[in-house]
Order: sequence, then structure tokens, then C-alpha cells
Amino acid sequence: MGCALLVGLAACVGNLDDGNGPSDPIDDDPAGTQDVELSSAALRRLSIHELENTYRSVVGFAPQAIERIPPDSLTHSFDRVVNAQTMSPAHLEAFVAIADEAATTLMTEQSLATVVAGCPAAQIPSLAVSKLVSIAGNALSLGPEWAVGNAGNPQWGSTTYAPDPTAAYTHAFPTPGAYAISATVDVNGTVDVMELSVNGEAAAAATTVTGLSTVGATVTIDAVGSYIIGLSLDTEPDDNGLAVVFRSLTIEGPLQSTAEPEAPQVRACAMAVIDELAPRAERRPLDASTRDRLTSLYDGAVASHGSAQALHALLEAILSSPRMLYMVELGEPVAGRPGLFRLDDWEVASRLSYALCEQPPDEALREAAYRGALDEELEAQARRLMAEPCARGTVERFVEQWLWLNELPSLNKSPEIFPAFTTEARDGLIAESKRFIAEVIWNEDASVAALFDSDHAWPDASTAGLWGLSSASGERVDLPNERAGLVTSPAVLAVTAPFDGTSPVKRGVYVLEQLLCDGTPPPPTNVAIVPPVPDPNLTTRERWAAHSSDPACASCHALIDPIGFTFESFDGVGQYRTEENGLPVDAAGGIPSLGIEDGSLVGGAATARAIASSDALRACAAKQWLRNALGRLETSADDDTLTDLAGAFDAGSMQSAMLTLVTTEAFKHRRQDTEESP
Repeated sequence: MGCALLVGLAACVGNLDDGNGPSDPIDDDPAGTQDVELSSAALRRLSIHELENTYRSVVGFAPQAIERIPPDSLTHSFDRVVNAQTMSPAHLEAFVAIADEAATTLMTEQSLATVVAGCPAAQIPSLAVSKLVSIAGNALSLGPEWAVGNAGNPQWGSTTYAPDPTAAYTHAFPTPGAYAISATVDVNGTVDVMELSVNGEAAAAATTVTGLSTVGATVTIDAVGSYIIGLSLDTEPDDNGLAVVFRSLTIEGPLQSTAEPEAPQVRACAMAVIDELAPRAERRPLDASTRDRLTSLYDGAVASHGSAQALHALLEAILSSPRMLYMVELGEPVAGRPGLFRLDDWEVASRLSYALCEQPPDEALREAAYRGALDEELEAQARRLMAEPCARGTVERFVEQWLWLNELPSLNKSPEIFPAFTTEARDGLIAESKRFIAEVIWNEDASVAALFDSDHAWPDASTAGLWGLSSASGERVDLPNERAGLVTSPAVLAVTAPFDGTSPVKRGVYVLEQLLCDGTPPPPTNVAIVPPVPDPNLTTRERWAAHSSDPACASCHALIDPIGFTFESFDGVGQYRTEENGLPVDAAGGIPSLGIEDGSLVGGAATARAIASSDALRACAAKQWLRNALGRLETSADDDTLTDLAGAFDAGSMQSAMLTLVTTEAFKHRRQDTEESP
């Protein structure tokens, strides 16, 4: 029973439409009956990764139900771009389940007391409902195994002639708390001591046990999880005729505490949740109307469901509110500039923190926003964040998604054709790619060009064979002349090739679209998009050259294929080769879109260096970083910003270039196209 179930998700915080921008799409479709494409930069759903980080920041953990969110679209390379986002019933169901799990965990594990200072454990009511679970004796694991026999009742278990018989059962406790546990046995003979234990720790014992007997205790379970309930019977060494029938094991709980807080105490806790937790979830101070709505929600739920369920509903409402799940960037209209809105300090703080760290603002950012000083401190705050581990993680993810390295974990290759591409090698490529990014961007503080013309790498033993090395240990090695930067690394070459070979077209499109931001037109509708049929008497280049000679295809392939052909000296997992099918490989090509004629470049390294030296790369890096950092596609209004960014990528290190975005008008404003906009 949460806000989303009681009154609809959006109503928890009200309509976000301030009259200056499009209203919250959840308000437009409160029942989640259709997919809604979000196109406004005023409202962007947090990516799954961002939401995980947000939950960790707000409540201290990421609920497992986050796994229920449909995967984020990578249509525009990055999982944060609003133009590719949708809201579906599956999203709404997942958000409610996540908030429900978080609220339940906060209350049942009493971790709410560590999150909200005004909510001590004594003021948190018990949420769990006590249940009685009875386990039949035949479901217990009895020992010794040789002594297990027929108990005369299909629901029971028994041991006969066994010295020191035992029984065990693994039980999943759904919530911490006190539980009453008891075991009932029927002893034909006498047992000196019968002990009940939980995870090997004694909980209760009975002595001189004979006939129908029960041993039990109330135990405290500190954390959710599976525990082994054990029963051990000590017998006399000469008691060889002992027979024990194990009838049942019962577990009841969690038992209600006799010290449940009074309603005023719970309400004080609820008000502390509103005052302390809600502002962190919404990433700004609460306005009076939101506080009143949350208070009314709690008080109304108390009347109909009681204090415990009301507190749970309040927590769920806060954690499933649009301002928790979305980046809300409304801003205030700028006088004399129709369609331009200046973000307030809280919106800028969130934009900066999510751009560089993919998480909510930290204490220093919140404090600057409270003081209204963020405008003058913005560059200093950005430099501070860029030095934090979170920024390294964000930049690493940016490069991985930009260059398709994020596809490595799920990449498979034909084991018959590429036996060197083992699971260990794939994991090694992931690790060495991360190492390359960290070394080049952070330790060397290099420019974006270094990603593509660097003459060194850090392969290890698992990837040495793919690099053509006899051995490697993860230390820096100088690359041979045929390789340069990431684009000729086995990692990139593998993700730009199909399961069982190479694809000059895929590699050519990769360079054009990902590295040069030069989009290719869609193929004619009457052209079948299928690769050429394998032919052991031809090289891949020869097959594709014939396939692409169709006049309907030639105009596009004239731009694509010359690029892809230069990488034909590498197979589908990035191993260098001079022959294919016993025929010499022709790796001559060019980059026509850069004015580099076909045949003037030979090999992937030459192409990589041409990319690295081009203005198009720097312009593309600027565009890709703006998309990732601001979570939207660029518009014509961003032309000046992109020019400044491209100049920064040309002039200095990637770190400095990425920070340049913070100084632009685009970073501090939201633009909404209107007929009056200049």
C-alpha cells in the first residue's frame, strides 16, 4: 500500500507543470496505459545506474527490485538520453516494487533509524505480520544417514539404532525480529540431552528426554536470510536400541514487541521522515504544499490502516515520487529571451552531480545551494567532483558507452573460428580497457586524441595472444606499428565484428557515426540488408566489394567501406593477420568524409591516427559528451556550446575539456523551443 497504489504516482508530489514547460508525462498517463516518449529536457527519467546510486545515497542501499526495470535504451549510445526514454506499465510496476521493498526494509530492519535522525528505533512500529510455519518431520535432514528409517507415518521422519542422532532444516527468515522455534520428537528410550540450535549456536536444551517431548526457545534473528535450525540428541554409548521419531518443527514470528511505540511517537517519526528524508529524495527543500500533501497522506492512512502501514505508505510515496525518479529541470523564464529558462541552484546542483557522478548532490553541493552561492562556486565544485572516484566511474562509463566497450560483457564469438576468445580473454579485455581509460585520461591527463593514437596498452596474460604477444603481465607495453589506441585494440575490434568473422561495413559505420558523428542515410527500402555469403575462395573484402557494387548501395558504401577495409588486417577478435583463406589481406582504404581518398590509408593504425588528428573527432567528442552529461540530444541552440567544447577538446586534456561544459550557458539553462524563440 504505497502512494502509487493509493492516489497515483504523480499525485504524491503534484503536477510538475509550472506553465512554462510540458507537464509530467506520468500525470498525462497516471494509469500507465501506454508507452510515452519523453522528449523534453525539463524532465528526464534517471537511468537504472543513476537510480541505483540515488537509492544508495538516500536510504543507504539499492533494492533488488531495481532489476525489474526494463533495460535503458542505448539508441543514442548513452543510457541517460531523454530522447530515447519511454515510460511503460512495466516501469511503473517496477518503481512501486522498488519503493515498497525499500520502505519495508527500512522499517523491518530498523535501518530507518540510521537514515533519519528523528526516527529512533523505539519510534518505528512493527510492520511484519507474525506467521506460524510448521515443517513436517519427513522434511528434515536426519542423521546419521544410515539410521534413517520408516517412522510409521508419512509425515514423520525417524532414526533407529543411531548414536547421537541429528535433524536440521534451513529456513528463510523474511524479516529480523523475535521468533518462537520448537521441535517435537517421540523418543523410544532415553536421551540424555536434546539441544535446539540456530546456525550452530545453542538456543535451548532439555535433559533426560523420553517419550513425546518438545524443546523450544524464542530467538532473535538479526538480519533477513537463511538460517540452519538444528536438533542434536546425545545418547549413552551403550544405548544401541534407541529409536527417535521426529514429528515436527515449528517457527512462529516475528513476534510482536510488547513495547510498540505510541501513535504520537510514530507520528513524530513520520514528520521527521518528511523533513529529513523527503528533501534528500527530491534533491531540494520541500515546499509547503508538498509537505502538506505528505502529511495528509500519512494522517489519512493512519485512520484507515494504522500507524505502521501509514509510515510504510509515506516512505513509499517519497521514494516513488517523480522528483525521486526523474531529473526535474524547470527553471525560471529569462526576461527578454522567450523559451530560455534559468535553472535554480538546486537544479544546477543536481545537473552537475549527475553529469559528473551520476548520483545526487553531496553535502558540499547541497550546502552551496542552501547559501545560494552555487553560481559563483560552480567551476570550483566541478573541479572538486572531477577529482572524486565517482567522476572516474562516470567518465569510464561515458567512454565505454561511446566506444561500445559496454558490449564486451555479453559478447560471444565462434569457439571454432576464434578459440583464443575465451571467457578469461573477454574478462581480460574488459579489465584492460578500463585500465587504458584510467591511465590515459587520469594518470596521463591526455587529450581525446590519445584514445585513438596512443602507442601503448596494458594487456595481461589472458589477452596476450589476442595482441600477438608471447606473454603479458598487465604492465604497460609499447604497441607495434600496426596498432594505435583503442580503435585497434582487440576489445573494440571484437565488438565491431560479428560472431564468426569481420564486417568492414560495421567497422566503417562505427567510425563514421561514433567517432566522427557523420550519420549515414538509411538504406533504400527495396534493398535487402544481408551480408554476402561466405566464400572460402575470397577474402572478406572481396565478398563485400562485390556485394556493395549494387548502384542502390554504392553511394553509402563508398563512404563506409573504405574505412572498414583498413581494419581487415585484424580478424573478428582483433588478432593481426596478413592472410585470410590463404589469400593476402588488402587493408588499403581511406576516410572519404574527411577528404582522405580511398587507398591512401593502409591498416587500422593509419586510420586511427587520421581520426585522432581530425577536427571531426573533437567536434564529435564534444557532441557525445554534451549528450551524456546533459542527458539529451543537441539542438541548433547548442551550436555555440559545441564550438566551445570542440575547442576545449582540441586545446587540452579530456578532463579540462569535459569541465568546460559547466561554464556554458547550456549547462545553467533549459531551452524550450517556441515560436518566439530567436
